Amino acid sequence: MDVVERKGLSERKLAIIALAIILIMLVAAVAAVILLPAPQVMRLGGAYIALVKIEGPIVSSTGYTIFGSARSVNVYIELLEKARKDPQAKAVILYVNSPGGSAAASEALYNAVKKLSKEKVVVAYIAEYGTSGAYMAVLPSDHIVAAESSLVGSIGVYTMIVNYKGLLDKLGVQVYTFKSGDLKDVGSPFRNMTEEDAEVFKEIISDLFEIFKARVKQHRTIEEEKVFTGRPFTASKALQLGLIDEIGDFDTAVEAARKLAGLREDVPVKELKPRTPSLFEALLGVSVQSRVKLLPSYEILAMWPPPTVYIQP
Repeated sequence: MDVVERKGLSERKLAIIALAIILIMLVAAVAAVILLPAPQVMRLGGAYIALVKIEGPIVSSTGYTIFGSARSVNVYIELLEKARKDPQAKAVILYVNSPGGSAAASEALYNAVKKLSKEKVVVAYIAEYGTSGAYMAVLPSDHIVAAESSLVGSIGVYTMIVNYKGLLDKLGVQVYTFKSGDLKDVGSPFRNMTEEDAEVFKEIISDLFEIFKARVKQHRTIEEEKVFTGRPFTASKALQLGLIDEIGDFDTAVEAARKLAGLREDVPVKELKPRTPSLFEALLGVSVQSRVKLLPSYEILAMWPPPTVYIQP
C-alpha cells in the first residue's frame, strides 16, 4: 500500500511541476509582449507592406533553364492571393528580376496582379530584368519603378522550332506519323516545315502579340510604336517612352507604396515567402519530376533573351 501511495504522490508531483512550467512560460510570453516597444508590437500584427519577389523565368511548373532554376507561377499567384486576403497588408511591392517566360504562365501572373491591384496599392520594382512576360505581368501595377541599370520592355512573343529530320536522315532513322489532318502534327521535329505550317505559327504569334500589345496600351500611355518592335530598353529610355513611371532603387519603390497607400513612414515591409517543401516533397521533386522534356518541340514564349536551354518537368 505504501508503495502505491508513494507512486501516486510521485505522479501528482510531476503533473504539478509540468503545469507550473507551462504557467511560467505563458506568463513570460505575455510579459514579453507587454514590455515590447510600440514599433515591435506593431510588427507582430499591425499594418505592413507586403513584398513578393518574382525572380527567374516565369513557367507553369518548376524546372530549370539557362537562367537557373525556375519556380512555378502558381507559387507567385498564391503569395499574391495571401497579400490580397490579409487586411493588414496595406500595399504590395513586386520585386522583379525576370526575363519573362512562357506566354501562358506570364498571362496567369498578369491576371493575378490585375486582381490584386483592384483591392490594394501595387508598386513594381524592376531590379535587373523586367522584360517580355515579366513586364506584361506587372502592367496592372499602380506605379512602376526601375533601377537605372535595368532592362525593360521586349514586348512580344515568339516560338522556336527544333527540327531533327536532317540528323535522323543521316542516322538512317525514319519516323512514321499517322494523323487525321495535314496540320495535326504542325511543328513536328521529325519532318520539314511546310509553308502552311509556317503560316499557322505566324498566325498564332500574331494573335498573342496583339493581346500583349492591347494590355500595354490599356495600362500605359504609349505614343511611339517602336516599343512594340520586341526590343528591350534601358530604364532611361523606358521612362521616356512611358513604359515605367520612375527610375530609382528599392527604397524609391517603398516610398511610392507608402505614399500611394497613405501609410506612415514607420510601416514596415514584410516579405511573403512560399512554404518550404517537406523533405519528402523535395526528394520526390528531384528524383521523379525533374527531367528533360523532348516533346512538344516548341513553346510560345514571352521571354528575353531567348533561352538556349529550356528544361522543365
